[in-house]
This record gives sequence, C-alpha cells and structure tokens, in this order.
Amino acid sequence: MTFKTTLTAALLASGLAVGTAPAAMAQDQPVQAQPDGALLVQNTDKLDSFVVAALAVDEVRSTYVAQLQTMEDEAAQQSLIEEANAAIVQAVENAEGITLEEYVAIGEAAGADPEIAAQLESRLREQAPEQ
Repeated sequence: MTFKTTLTAALLASGLAVGTAPAAMAQDQPVQAQPDGALLVQNTDKLDSFVVAALAVDEVRSTYVAQLQTMEDEAAQQSLIEEANAAIVQAVENAEGITLEEYVAIGEAAGADPEIAAQLESRLREQAPEQ
C-alpha cells in the first residue's frame, strides 16, 4: 500500500468513525466547540499523535475490509461496519496525545488543504513500518 493510499485510507476510516462517534458522544457530553484542524497541525506533537492514530486506524480498517469482502449478507455487513467503527474510535482513543475530536479535525483539515495533507503524508512516510 502506498503512503498516499495509507493516508487516504486513514482519512476515510476517520470518516467512518465520524459517522457514528459524534452522535454517540453528543448523547453523553455537553456541546463543545470543535477543535480547529488548521491550528492543530501547527503543533508537531499533535501531528505525530495523529500519524500514530492514523496508522492504528489503517490497521483496523485493513482487518475489517478483508472480512467485509468475504460477506454477502447485508445485515451482517452492516453489523461488521458498526463493529469496525467502534474499533476505529477505540484505536484513536488509545493513541496518546490526541482526542477523537482533534483526530477528526486534523483529518478534515488535511482533506481540505493539500499542503496539510502533504505534511501528514511526509510524517506517515517517516513513521510507517517498512512494507
């Protein structure tokens, strides 16, 4: 998998988590202002934490994609997608130095700004295990 594909996969996986996590969190927490991804990417520690989380998310995503490809039943697929979303959220929450909200904000900033995406891709290249 190329680094650009890894970054894209990680960002898409964060998008999967975005679909379910905020709704679940909103039920339990008061409304808070979303972090500004453009400001977060100026913090090298946050970028490093994002990359660690993104690599963990990509690993989870790969595991579930392989399972999904073997399934034909739509209900079973939906159940597995929900399980994958929970595992993705857990992978981000287990990463030190970054919250789920910050992870999503940085991912969205990278999706909107090619310069931020390039910066993250460079960091991914540095931290990704050799393949």
